[in-house]
Amino acid sequence: MMGQSQKPIEEILKSLNGKKSVAIVGCGGCSTVFHTGGVEEVDEMAEILTGKGKDVKKVALPFAVFACYQPFSSMFIKQHKKDFEECDIILMMSCGDGLQTVRQILDEELSIVKPIYPAINAMGVSGGGPNIFMEKCQACGECVMGKTAGICPLTECPKGLLNGPCGGTRPDGKCEVDSDKDCAWHLIYNRLKKIGEADKINTFNEPQDWSKALRPRVFEIEPLDLHKHLGRTKKVIESLGI
Repeated sequence: MMGQSQKPIEEILKSLNGKKSVAIVGCGGCSTVFHTGGVEEVDEMAEILTGKGKDVKKVALPFAVFACYQPFSSMFIKQHKKDFEECDIILMMSCGDGLQTVRQILDEELSIVKPIYPAINAMGVSGGGPNIFMEKCQACGECVMGKTAGICPLTECPKGLLNGPCGGTRPDGKCEVDSDKDCAWHLIYNRLKKIGEADKINTFNEPQDWSKALRPRVFEIEPLDLHKHLGRTKKVIESLGI
């Protein structure tokens, strides 16, 4: 899940300065969960911009339709081809992945090249819910959590130490950087003990191979059979009584 927050409305309005017709595009994935670009948020943004004299076109993606997943989002983008052709600018209410996926669909598949601006600031890969989310993964490309009891030292430790604890750990197990935060390596050691692997605390972890985090990373995978997977999703939803 991509943590995110909406940009201040003043910044959004500044980015739209001089443009009359605006196409607002939302996201049914992370932006819906974080209330930054779901159907309701697209409606609210449209109302604000209309009140500022803008001519608004809405492209709200329903829940579970991620803007960043081209096979789904392209269906909705293509349905609104005329709106994109007629607009002066596009306002994306999604993370940067969603923005660039939509921009690529418009540029390469529909030959519609328009200015596109983000309404959202992406804040990193986060997990949890339904209301509290925490950044839990840096997507470093070389996961070490098999050695650290399922706790990521790169995100839990402010110093990102792969070997710890450091000399600044407080007597109560708190972090020297933030006295309200548990030391990551204190947490790791306690959990190693619980699972009977306390001896791993003495194992030296080699420096991270940051070459695996060089960007942009590109992945080539076998495309999903959408009908098959949507059929499975339908069965799960029905089993939940929804």
